[in-house]
Amino acid sequence: MTNQDGYFNVLDWLQDQKVVRPLLFFKKMQVAFGINHLLYIDAVCTPGGIKPHRLCHTFDPAAVSTVRALGPHVYEPPLRQALAAIRPFDWNHLPPGTPARDGLDKIAASLAISPTGVAYPLISREGRQALLAIHIDAEACEWGRFRRLHDRDLQALAIEFHAALIKGNRADRTVEGAALRLTRRERQALYWAAAGKSYWEIAVILGITERTVRYFMSNARRKLNVVSNTQAVAEAAWRGLLPGPDLH
Repeated sequence: MTNQDGYFNVLDWLQDQKVVRPLLFFKKMQVAFGINHLLYIDAVCTPGGIKPHRLCHTFDPAAVSTVRALGPHVYEPPLRQALAAIRPFDWNHLPPGTPARDGLDKIAASLAISPTGVAYPLISREGRQALLAIHIDAEACEWGRFRRLHDRDLQALAIEFHAALIKGNRADRTVEGAALRLTRRERQALYWAAAGKSYWEIAVILGITERTVRYFMSNARRKLNVVSNTQAVAEAAWRGLLPGPDLH
């Protein structure tokens, strides 16, 4: 028997939310299905790297720092393969000896967890790719049984969660007006942030105060509906809003 009560409890909660909070959703999924960790990403995959539009997960800051220290050449190959999948992607099916398999094994070893999990690919917007991945500590026989019991429900909930985030994303509904909403100064601040400049350096370059730079960057994050400067730069670059430092 599948966990029907757990599925409908999470589904009802999702449908009742005006604004879905990812961490609350993850907590309910962990309780309902015995999941150890979840990761959601909605990103642009370019030759130069994966640029997250939205990234949420249940890993603590120490784990995040550990994975980042491994470098993009380690964590991007398995993520790229999962993002490009059409149907649920089982991490156990990564071929041995490939960059994706090696990368996943290094990540699992660095976090002291098993490389057992599945990623549910999701349809996104503006050329982005998305997925919801789950991880549980399980032996092969238990993992096969878990997927057989819960795959359908987990994929359905992943779709509902992803749709709720997109529906609540103002930027997704007003893409065409993004360039008009970003002022010249906001675009300049984003350009120099993309070049690796600090708030103080941007202030000197633009001849304004550091406080004003912070104000421009805060406005840009809000208008692009992202939570960090890195995401704001990636989103602005993807939309072609960073033509140059003078913006003429």
